[in-house]
Formats: sequence, C-alpha cells, structure tokens
Amino acid sequence: ETMLALPRTALTLLVLLCAISSSSSASTSLTVHTFEEETKGTNTFIKFFAPWCGHCQRLAPTWDKLADEVAADAQLAGSAKIAKVDCTIEHDLCNSYSVRGYPTLILLTKAGEKVPYPGGRELDALLAFVKERVAA
Repeated sequence: ETMLALPRTALTLLVLLCAISSSSSASTSLTVHTFEEETKGTNTFIKFFAPWCGHCQRLAPTWDKLADEVAADAQLAGSAKIAKVDCTIEHDLCNSYSVRGYPTLILLTKAGEKVPYPGGRELDALLAFVKERVAA
C-alpha cells in the first residue's frame, strides 16, 4: 500500500501543477467563432502567431506577463484585454488582418480601429503602448 501512495501523490501533484500552469495567464485565445464577441466594446491587444515561430516562442512568456499585468491593473482591467490568435488554425482570421509575418501585434480599439504595434518586445514597452492607447 505504501508503494501505491507515492505514485498516487506524485500524480496528484502533477495534475495540480498542470491546472495551475494552464490557468496562470489572463491572455484570451481567440477563434473565428469567438473573435467578435471577445473584442466587442473593449480595446484588445492581439498577438497573431504561429506555434513553430521562434520569435513567437520567445515572446510567449512576456505576452502572458502582459496579460497578467493588464488584468491586475485597476485602470486597464475593464477597458483592455490581451489576446492571441493561432494563425496555423485560424487562417481566415489572420488573413482578414493582413498578417504576413509572425508575431504580428495589433491593437483593436473599442471603436474598431486597427493599430499595428511598432515597438519593442519588452514587457515595459508593450505595457506602455496599451496604457497610452487605452488612455487616448
């Protein structure tokens, strides 16, 4: 019985860690079916990406931190959202936003304006862009 307790405990711990890691980011995954509803009436900063893209892989942890920072910021939480679109799955959605390279970062304003992000990929620069555009 003691032999079974250790693997069962390890399995429980593994399941718990997976649950925590999968829910740690406030970044919203968008699909063609959810895009309109999720972006309506809010400023949504969207990362259009491909999972195989090295630049996208390097940006992923920063993008997740950005989502967490925006969600935790009292001034931004209700008026800005951080999202992502997997272009290997959502071809039509990415084409409709003229995505030609990865990652492509676009702020979709609540007024429907598409604002391409021209800055650096550091957390501070991304957060400053969101704050500046949401305050405008």
